[in-house]
Amino acid sequence: MNIKQLSLAAAVSALTFTTATNAVLGPIPIYLNTEYRTDAPVIGSIASTLNFDAEDIKATGANSFIEFLESVPSVEMWTGNVPAIFMRGGPSNHTLVVVDGVKINPPNSTNGAVEYGLTNVPINDIEKIEIVKGSGSVLYGSSAVTGVIAITTKQGSEEEHATVGTKFGTNNTKIYTLTASNGGKDGFVRFTHNKYSTDGINARSDDTTNEKDAISSNSTQIKFGNERFSASYLKTGNRIEYDDQFGGSNDQYLTRDSSKISINANNKISDIWKARFQFTQIDAVRKAYKDGGFSWGGDGDNYQNTTIIALNDININNALLNIGLSQSEDKNTVTSEKLTSKDLFVNWQQNINNVDISTGARYIKHSKAGNKTIYNLGASKHLENSLKLTGAYGTSFSAPTLGQLAGNPNLKPEISKNIELGIEKQHTWGMSSITIYNNTSTNAFRSDGTTGWVYENIGRLRTKGIEASLNTNIANYDIDFGYNYNKSRENDRVLQSIRRPQNTTHLTIGKQYGKFNPKVQIIKKSSSLDNGDIKLDGYMLINLSTNYDINDSAKVSLSIKNATNKDYSVANKYNQPGRVVNLGLDYKF
Repeated sequence: MNIKQLSLAAAVSALTFTTATNAVLGPIPIYLNTEYRTDAPVIGSIASTLNFDAEDIKATGANSFIEFLESVPSVEMWTGNVPAIFMRGGPSNHTLVVVDGVKINPPNSTNGAVEYGLTNVPINDIEKIEIVKGSGSVLYGSSAVTGVIAITTKQGSEEEHATVGTKFGTNNTKIYTLTASNGGKDGFVRFTHNKYSTDGINARSDDTTNEKDAISSNSTQIKFGNERFSASYLKTGNRIEYDDQFGGSNDQYLTRDSSKISINANNKISDIWKARFQFTQIDAVRKAYKDGGFSWGGDGDNYQNTTIIALNDININNALLNIGLSQSEDKNTVTSEKLTSKDLFVNWQQNINNVDISTGARYIKHSKAGNKTIYNLGASKHLENSLKLTGAYGTSFSAPTLGQLAGNPNLKPEISKNIELGIEKQHTWGMSSITIYNNTSTNAFRSDGTTGWVYENIGRLRTKGIEASLNTNIANYDIDFGYNYNKSRENDRVLQSIRRPQNTTHLTIGKQYGKFNPKVQIIKKSSSLDNGDIKLDGYMLINLSTNYDINDSAKVSLSIKNATNKDYSVANKYNQPGRVVNLGLDYKF
């Protein structure tokens, strides 16, 4: 089934356990399979994987990458002034986000999560997103405990063209985009600029001033290269107004500016051996302001990440061996404090007696956490009657960041074990699947008000759950239904971990009506707890979106999020925006 023929919902469910196909990006045949981090997988997908292309992303009506993630039901999001992702009930530092193979989790993060890096991903520059649920540390290193979100950005175009886009909406939201590209296989160049601003809402429910917390961001990127070499430069800036969670001044805002240089090279050394090299350097400066003056950050919060990766794909008798070397350095450029990690990883794929096998290991030499070895083993088997069984076991690793160590230099790394079993059935009317998983982390990190927001090792964190989905097409309506159950517990705690709904249900229906492509999405979440075990009521949201192709050059989009204007909360004393309407126009020259 072609992804582009699916609705967003069909893509979410129908591709969850199917074979991960190669995607051709722009004029250059770059193939990517996130699960195996290789360009030529020899077996099908074993892990639970969601795949989205550029059209799927645009169909959601999302204004930013964060808003897109909010539309994916199996990805729990909290979008306060510090964005957070909670995949499979794990904490925010257990999800790794990579762009073109390089992590964007910032080294100055106090919780090890991707945080503000989520706002620096230009949504109109994304070619493909793969969300791999479960352990991915063997192939991606630290923090890939409960999931990996891998983003592949666009290359040039086979022809010269430019696209401009505008979007206006609720809360004085304004979005402007410009994309220009030219070239082909022998060489390309691509330029992208994005600007986003909104007046926002009054974030704190206990704030009686009715002041609004505005958000603005902009990004500019230029990329050029050819079939064997590419380079890019990305410049981003963000300003986020926020309210003091302790009831103090509400006149506060935070800025985060960053730049990224990336160089990529690949070479086919022989008929069986392909090699790739990647160098990336990211500089980030974060500053905070309060009551009209500088509060903290600046020269003291200036960090740099440098990553070098060498990957080798070797085909041996219908099997594939992946060997990789990586070196990563996180550095405070003012104090010269730094953390380094030098890793060696291998992965083997082969079909043995009609059973797909994938196994690998990673040796980690970390300047703070010491030497660690992690591994994984996965298998899948196709049975009669279009039935497929999958199973995977793996260990993972999460090292403390410079931001976390600043509060507790004795913080130990987390070690996790993950197991999952799945079954998928292809029917004449569609597909159904179910997966059970169990993840246990030792030396788990936690920070709350009782420790002065300093991170400590609390002991054990265990998350387990069930993911079920059903996809079908009735009378040309694409219908996707899914249910996720998650139980997350710290040590012997009886109550659920904070901000983790136990039950999430979603239903999405879409149909093509001539030039219209409307979709309806219903998301229902059960109650959850916040800090202090304060109960947050469950809620149901209805999201609507549609596109209309005026002609080959112009397209209009309309999205209505929370169409019933539901009053709900995902964090204690923080408001949600209510109904949000956005109308946009894209024009291609």
